[in-house]
This record gives sequence, structure tokens and C-alpha cells, in this order.
Amino acid sequence: MNFTIEIASVPDRDDVVAEIWWGDAMVAELNRGITGGVEIEIYATESRDPWSFDLASWLTVLAEAQRRLG
Repeated sequence: MNFTIEIASVPDRDDVVAEIWWGDAMVAELNRGITGGVEIEIYATESRDPWSFDLASWLTVLAEAQRRLG
């Protein structure tokens, strides 16, 4: 399984966000904070168990999501 990134317009944000998905579960969301910097929200698994990803893959998907966010 691989990460996917979706750029989305969500009702609780003023700007678009970059959603990071692992299969059918959203893992994290990157957004522009009020200062203009990129912020990340990391979501719990449905079972509340910790996520476990290869570090290089995680860093790569974060960098790509940030790039797509603009």
C-alpha cells in the first residue's frame, strides 16, 4: 500500500488542505496556519493503535504534500 495525497477544500478551513491517506484512512492534513506557515494535524487510527510507517516514505509524502499545498 502507498500513501496518496488529495488537495481538498474543506468547510472548516479558509484555504485548501493537503490530505494524506493510507488506503481508505486519512492519516494527516497539512494546512496553512494563521501565520502562513504549514501546520500538520495527525489523526489517530480507527482502532486507536499507533500508525507505523517507514520513515523515508513518511518524510517523502510530507514534503510532497507541502509542495502541492503551495
